[in-house]
Amino acid sequence: MQHANEMIDKEHHLDLNELKNSMHLLRKQLFSDDITECKNRLWLLKEKLKNNETFNDFGFLVSIRVSDYDKIVQEYESNVGNRLLKQVSDYMIRYMKDNCIRNDIVRYSEDNFLIFIYDLNEDEIEEQMVNIQNGISNYKFKHRSRMFQLTCHFAVMQYIENEPFSSVLDALDQKLFENTV
Repeated sequence: MQHANEMIDKEHHLDLNELKNSMHLLRKQLFSDDITECKNRLWLLKEKLKNNETFNDFGFLVSIRVSDYDKIVQEYESNVGNRLLKQVSDYMIRYMKDNCIRNDIVRYSEDNFLIFIYDLNEDEIEEQMVNIQNGISNYKFKHRSRMFQLTCHFAVMQYIENEPFSSVLDALDQKLFENTV
């Protein structure tokens, strides 16, 4: 009888572990962008913002936009644009990992990524973003016989707990526009 109970306990333990693994995988899929390896807007809403769409913590937020994305998609097709976004995001993810920078990258819109960066000050973040910007500009993207030079622009802002996400995003967009001109 005791042996049978031990077998049932082991089966329940295995079932529980499988369930936990399945839930982890489902959560990862739910919060992941379908083109890149980045997080998505749902992750942003659930993990970084309160119900009233204010930040639930404080830190630095970077907005990075891929230049000429719309033109590339119009001239070629969305598959080419998707490959371009994947290469940019893969580069940023690898850079952050190689340089031990704690971060969360969110694909916020078609050509725009938001990066939450932890444990660095604004000057250090600016320096790292310039390195990423230079690295991306040295990266060549090829489609058929055409070679593209990738460029991007970025802006950095500090945000505080209970600050409205929309006001930070508006200020980031303004800085991004100024950095582009």
